[in-house]
Amino acid sequence: MLVTVVVVVLSFTPGVADKGTWLGWPDPQRPFGPLAAALVLAHCLPLLVRNRAPAWCLLLVSTAFFAYQCLGFRPTFATIALYVALFGAGVHQVRARRVTAAAWVVGYAALSASLIALGAPVRLVECFEYAALPFGCWLMGAWARTRFVEQQRRQHLDLEAAMRAERERIARELHDVVTHHVTAMVMQADAMRYVPADDRTKVDTGLAAIGGTGRRALGDLRELLGVISPRHDAEPAPRAPTAGSFGELVEQTRLAGQPVDLVEDGPAREVDDAVALAAYRVVQEGLTNALKHAPGRRTVVRVSNTVPDGLAVEVTTDGAADAVTTSSPGRGLTGLRERVRSAGGELTTRHAEDGGFVVSARLPRRSETG
Repeated sequence: MLVTVVVVVLSFTPGVADKGTWLGWPDPQRPFGPLAAALVLAHCLPLLVRNRAPAWCLLLVSTAFFAYQCLGFRPTFATIALYVALFGAGVHQVRARRVTAAAWVVGYAALSASLIALGAPVRLVECFEYAALPFGCWLMGAWARTRFVEQQRRQHLDLEAAMRAERERIARELHDVVTHHVTAMVMQADAMRYVPADDRTKVDTGLAAIGGTGRRALGDLRELLGVISPRHDAEPAPRAPTAGSFGELVEQTRLAGQPVDLVEDGPAREVDDAVALAAYRVVQEGLTNALKHAPGRRTVVRVSNTVPDGLAVEVTTDGAADAVTTSSPGRGLTGLRERVRSAGGELTTRHAEDGGFVVSARLPRRSETG
């Protein structure tokens, strides 16, 4: 809108109105009257639709330009509208771009032939020279469109990558939260089948353990949903595990019937939340795999706070591990490796000499992403 208004105003402003492109006669062949004024407006007004209908805009402006030149009126500032329309067609036209460009070249050739036939003192070489300017405007518009389309494509790919990474993060969080608790509940429920019915104390203890595990699972899920949907009735961010969290994990696993020892080397150090969460998930995944694939076998959790400027955690399960554990890693270990890497650490898995399975991680005190 603004461009159209500016071109219209300048096209009728004394001292500027007669500054424009001249193709035909050196002197005006006709006086500037109502017809000339109408053609000037016909140059300018189609610019209003140059974004929505660039081909129609170029057609109308070119028609007015060709007619104005053939009639031999004085030069007009409104001819700048032709360059704007050509640039707009290069930028905004989506379909039949080459056809439009070819049609304009044919029209321009017809204009040149008409001017020569009408006796205008214009040489053919001058027509070719002048064509470079409008054709250059179209090429600039086409280049701008190519850059714009490429930018949109990259933004789309970046958005897809971000959405994919977010889905993977949510899937990893859900796996970490749900798998451990559900596995513990299943093991605790299975163990209840072997408790004598008249041993009320053990029955109550087992049921309390199942209920406690379920409530912890609900609490963790509520926190996770609070992160995914801030409007959800939950904490604004998940709680970072503390030094005592390892003991809680070990105790939960013991209640499920798994013999677990916790060995901590050195006093707990202050670490970033991302590092603490990664270490917590390593222990959690190791204990979950022990429950699933090596039930009843001794498991040792080692937490070393004496590593220079870092933290090391290791979960070792004795005996021959289940075939599921020793096969290719599933979602748990794959997501865990990515989590540890994002915190600046390294995760390793290996077989112990007695056939058991070892999951270990070495982490810095400060996360690379923090």
